[in-house]
Amino acid sequence: MQESSGEIGPSESDSSEGNDLGTSEDNGGLLSAIPARAFAETAVVLALLFGIFLRLRMHLSTPLPSDDPVLWFATGSAEDLAVLALAGALAVVFARGGKASSVLARGLFGLFTLLVGVAFALWTEAVIYFGHPPRRQDLQIASDVSFIRFSADVWLIVRLSAEILVLGALLVWAARSSLHSRAASASPRRLLILGSAGLIFSALPLHFHLVETSRNPVFELAALAREKPIESPAEGSARPRPNLARTSVRELASARLAREYFDERFPLAYRAPARSATAPVLPAGLRPNIVFLVMEGVRAHEIGAFGGDIAGLTPSLDKLAREGIAVERVYSPGTHTPEGELAIWYGLLAVPGEQLLARHPRTRLTGLPELLRAAGWRSFLWIHNSDQTFFGEDRFFQPRHFQTLDGRDFDKSDPRTNWGYSDKALARRAVTALDRLEEPFAAMVLTISNHHPFQLPPDAGSAFPIAVSEQAGSFPLPGTNLLVGRHTAQMLKTMHYTDEAVGDFFRLSRSHSWFARTLFIVASDHGLPIAPLQRTVSVHEFSELRHRVPLIFSSPLLAGGRRIDGPASLADIPPTLLGLLGISAPRAGVGCDILDPTDCSPERFVFSWDDEGERITVATARRIYHAHVLAGGASEPEVFEDEMLIDPVADPRGKLDLKQSDPQSLAMLRRGARVYLEVYPWVVAEGRSGTPPSGATSGLR
Repeated sequence: MQESSGEIGPSESDSSEGNDLGTSEDNGGLLSAIPARAFAETAVVLALLFGIFLRLRMHLSTPLPSDDPVLWFATGSAEDLAVLALAGALAVVFARGGKASSVLARGLFGLFTLLVGVAFALWTEAVIYFGHPPRRQDLQIASDVSFIRFSADVWLIVRLSAEILVLGALLVWAARSSLHSRAASASPRRLLILGSAGLIFSALPLHFHLVETSRNPVFELAALAREKPIESPAEGSARPRPNLARTSVRELASARLAREYFDERFPLAYRAPARSATAPVLPAGLRPNIVFLVMEGVRAHEIGAFGGDIAGLTPSLDKLAREGIAVERVYSPGTHTPEGELAIWYGLLAVPGEQLLARHPRTRLTGLPELLRAAGWRSFLWIHNSDQTFFGEDRFFQPRHFQTLDGRDFDKSDPRTNWGYSDKALARRAVTALDRLEEPFAAMVLTISNHHPFQLPPDAGSAFPIAVSEQAGSFPLPGTNLLVGRHTAQMLKTMHYTDEAVGDFFRLSRSHSWFARTLFIVASDHGLPIAPLQRTVSVHEFSELRHRVPLIFSSPLLAGGRRIDGPASLADIPPTLLGLLGISAPRAGVGCDILDPTDCSPERFVFSWDDEGERITVATARRIYHAHVLAGGASEPEVFEDEMLIDPVADPRGKLDLKQSDPQSLAMLRRGARVYLEVYPWVVAEGRSGTPPSGATSGLR
């Protein structure tokens, strides 16, 4: 370099560009910006390809992929282009300040691209896990230390680490290659045009299936930031008073005969109806023990006794269903364990938008705990092989005079998985605990092993055989477990394991004297958003997988070998038990006695709420209604979109939409959905879902 003349020759100019040594005389830093431009060009392309890879994996792994994959990929890639190109344009403009600015611009843009990639990888895992785009509330729950620790799958960590390392290595390679670049086409103007084009395309009012899952995480984080966060547990209700009359909530009740309501302030409180002579009864004066065996995530779809076609998957449950009373087409009110628990104990439907058990643990309720205690039941137990503090069960059950046992009460040598001790360990511990209760007792035994990431506990009797071809995910790696897949095969193995544990529980219980005096109710808290083996599912079938669960009544005190037609709800369990037990005290709720053929209307409403997908399902014997719900304001009703009306008998796969051909059923079910969404949450949150305090009835009908 000829420093005395202050000039730079052509070859020396090229050298200064390649080594990022441009001076103030290289046209205001344009030459020193060439490495930054080259790096931005390569980094944008690499990040776009990385996004396509993650979307491909998401599309292949989620249980319900988009029906419009071309638009799905295009819209998401347009958002990627908008984010990356606009950030790249800023970096290139900043790099014009000289050598130091160029180095800093490349570093910052590389870090930004890596962070976007990390966010995208995490977002992909969240969508696959939840089956829907998670909302802020879901992510807040998922950010809990216990949730992260329990859900941490070694292959999840390996997969995320590999993806991030690959992207990081590619960006390092791009940065080094850019140092030797002599030209680059990624000018600020071109990047700005590309980014603006992507932004415009992504902003087009395109409506297609699952558009929200294709979003770039930067766009999604902005949307999540506008959502209301979960508040700490609190009493009272922040819900506006409903526009509809509070007594309209009675439209949700499913009784065949008109109920005798007696207090408008507690609109669901009613007097026990006379029971049919054909309904099963227990011996007069008997107060049996009651045990709810609630299985985590076991759905009816795979159980042989409920139509499952995987031979030998659930022999214990099949036997219980054959010998007991099996109820067809039973639906969970919600998609979380506490919603199932509250349905079973209190006959409550899910409360859209919040977890009542966790947020309002002292809300006044009337259900089995209160009515059974008043009728002479002495002991109440809740036992779980995981952590009772996760959803705040301890804050809910302990004030209601339950003994609560969880994983902290197990022997540390018991077999376990991430989420807690094994279901077989639970079976042993539960039988021991029940043996020490004063009779008559009521208890809930809650399993955990059939929970994501579907780890088979070490005490499994046998690993249920799944053909290799059925286990293969999108990118199977030789010698490893599934790194990419739908989790279907692993779920079936843990479901089979839970069935083994159910068999152990009953085998152990039969050796104790209290078994002969006990009613067992076997159910599941909810279904799972996991695709079935070897086929895709429709929107209707996805809802069935999410909500349809087994329900079996089993006891030496009951004549078995019966099947009860549905549809039914977990919220029907309290009125059914109260009728069976002959307890005639005033009660409350929307459920009916499914063992009494005169109490349940053939066209009763059965409600399910998918909190992650914000979808309402209303099922009757002849029709099933699905809709996505857009929340209204304080003075505006909810808005329904993507409505579907299905004939579950003639069209079980839900391929034919009857909205146009059956407007009467559509209007009826839509009205039920509106009452449920607007009035029911207010009644529950205000503590008005139960019966009034003793002596405080108004006598109003």
